[in-house]
Amino acid sequence: MDKKDIQAWQQEKAKELFAYSHKLLDAAKDLSAHHLEEIQWGMKNAMESAKSAAKNDLTKLKELQESATKEAAKRATVYQKKVKSVLRDIGEDAADGTEKHLEKVRSSLVSWLEDVEDKIPGHADKLSKVVHEMSTAGQKMFKEGRKIVNQVADAAEKNIEEHLRKPSDTKKKSK
Repeated sequence: MDKKDIQAWQQEKAKELFAYSHKLLDAAKDLSAHHLEEIQWGMKNAMESAKSAAKNDLTKLKELQESATKEAAKRATVYQKKVKSVLRDIGEDAADGTEKHLEKVRSSLVSWLEDVEDKIPGHADKLSKVVHEMSTAGQKMFKEGRKIVNQVADAAEKNIEEHLRKPSDTKKKSK
């Protein structure tokens, strides 16, 4: 690589890092907005409960607590989905970027091997084929790994949702 190639590569990397830092900043803003929304809702409920407690209105306080509990469960599910969406977007972008870089590395390695095949004595073509097959297998493994990670995350989310539903179902049955 000559000096111009290195500078071009450095500029490309700087642009990528800048773009990714903006994506992370946007994700942080989204997460902060979701979190602030929940804090404001919690503060509103706390104020209503404090007013009822100050008036010594225990029936209204009990009603507020019951409705707040039900609403909190609903809001927690919505909040979880919002956060998961933001994190999944970041993860997909990172994985896409990684996959793109792995492909560049693989193609560079393969082209380098093709260039040096004539210079390396005996069995260079076999070495080239092995490296090519290994890099292709690595790329396929990366893609499969992404699929597995996404499947595990989806299964975990379903398990959490089922777990959150089960206590409410058993309470309804016991009443």
